[in-house]
Amino acid sequence: MQVSPARVGSFAKHALPIARQMPQLARFAFARATGRKFPLMVTMSLTDKCNFRCHYCDLPHMNRDEMSTADWHRAIDELADAGMLRVSIMGGEPLLRKDVGELVDHLKARGVNVAMNTNGWYFRQKLDVVAKLDLVCITLDGPQELNDAQRHPGAHDRVLEAIDLAKSCGVKVITMTVITKGGIDTVDYVLRVARDKDIRAFFQVEHPADGDTNKTIAPQMADDSIAAVAQHLLKRKEEGWPVGPSKTFLKQLVGRDHCGQRRLYSCSDCLASRYFLAITPSGYVAPCPLTFRGEGVYNGREVGFAQAFEMLAQPTDAGCSCNPTTELNYLLHFRSEPIFNALELV
Repeated sequence: MQVSPARVGSFAKHALPIARQMPQLARFAFARATGRKFPLMVTMSLTDKCNFRCHYCDLPHMNRDEMSTADWHRAIDELADAGMLRVSIMGGEPLLRKDVGELVDHLKARGVNVAMNTNGWYFRQKLDVVAKLDLVCITLDGPQELNDAQRHPGAHDRVLEAIDLAKSCGVKVITMTVITKGGIDTVDYVLRVARDKDIRAFFQVEHPADGDTNKTIAPQMADDSIAAVAQHLLKRKEEGWPVGPSKTFLKQLVGRDHCGQRRLYSCSDCLASRYFLAITPSGYVAPCPLTFRGEGVYNGREVGFAQAFEMLAQPTDAGCSCNPTTELNYLLHFRSEPIFNALELV
């Protein structure tokens, strides 16, 4: 494989943060070799509150109790002591939490790599918080008419502004697109935005609005439509467009005989509960953001957050095709192409 100078530079950009976390990585390697759990990656859902009411998300209607700032500090410290390397901050809309900047500061002080999933609406008001992040993932569902109909009036233009604002602070930006009825035309629009902004675009088929992984994934899309979008993204990636998902992910989504595949990992095969976990706004520790309902989920405020992780059972739900979760499984199974993709070498 011939690697361009730009991709060599991308690898160098990733190398320094990896080097800084070598002690934790060594601890993870030992845990993996000895069959022990290790909280490598943690999703922290700070709130269900959101200023959007997206068609494919019911989180704002859950209205769960929220942990206090002190509770989140405790969760950060306990999991950092246990080896946590990376956190993805989510909501709802996490920038609605008044203490979000304080929590980001605490994570950074503990040497944790911090990403945030956000709608981008509050970037201008919260630029001091955004500037502290290592990565920001902003949702863009397509052209203005489609995006704003599915998400919130005015959201499209705010996303474009948010990308520029984050980049002006030196923060790495990616977009995430929920693939719904727009199909291939939507994909190409998002890729043009990503190319113009010099970022990468990730894509996710629509999951049930309540996050229940036992329900049908992308019920409004036929199997061949899922396969067609995935095949088109593969083609664009080969052409050099800034397609974020790995070829491994896209090929699996295409499915056998180009029939489309809705679930790429079953919960029983997933490494959730062993090497990554999620914390709900009210403090429950779950294998991932989609498996917070099952039995054997414990509240970290009651038993301790690291201890709750140790007590987690393997989830038994049907599974998902969540792009971040699937790619993380690939990485933890040491699959070479997704690793090169994560380092932006392919």
